[in-house]
Amino acid sequence: FYATYAEAYGTETVPGACTDKWPTGSVYQVASSQCDVTDPLNPKCWKCSPPRYVFDWRFAIVFFSFLWNNAFLIALGQCMIAGAVGVWFFTPNSQKGKLRKAQALRESNWNVWRYHAGSLA
Repeated sequence: FYATYAEAYGTETVPGACTDKWPTGSVYQVASSQCDVTDPLNPKCWKCSPPRYVFDWRFAIVFFSFLWNNAFLIALGQCMIAGAVGVWFFTPNSQKGKLRKAQALRESNWNVWRYHAGSLA
């Protein structure tokens, strides 16, 4: 708590207790019932608030990157499933029970990364 606005916020030349470091916060006056009245002749009713952040170009880049990565991973999953179904579907009926364990997924994974990753991106 601070006694005056100038003590908390400062002046044009001298920074106050709330604005002397970066990022600077702001100052607000609390209700009289919440003031620090240890000294009744000089109640301290000014407090510092934490800095407020704004959404700038960095947030836009990170948010776009998140959306792009999310869409890319969804497309990879869909393409791998479609490729595995395609491998299974076009396997001759006589060989369907004889496919090695996860062979369709392995082939699909190879095809997606080898031939389709650029299109999915």
